[in-house]
Amino acid sequence: MKFEVKYDPKTEKQLDRLQEDIARRIINKIRQVSEIGRGIEKIENEPYGYKIRVGNYRVLVDLTFNPNTILVRYINHRGRVYKRI
Repeated sequence: MKFEVKYDPKTEKQLDRLQEDIARRIINKIRQVSEIGRGIEKIENEPYGYKIRVGNYRVLVDLTFNPNTILVRYINHRGRVYKRI
């Protein structure tokens, strides 16, 4: 199942602030997940929201299934990302 990936404008700025190799890993992982449809986990104890793990970073995303879309909402280090929810 293929997904179209859309980035929130704030997320693009977050990627720009990260080190180049980390940003590249995150983009590659998002691309891989969008092509395969695996690697997305539901966030525990939350009514909505999903995450993608990339090393010590987490990517918070929203899924829609008609059309198949992944909206990348927030990217941060795993110790800080869940304070955003």
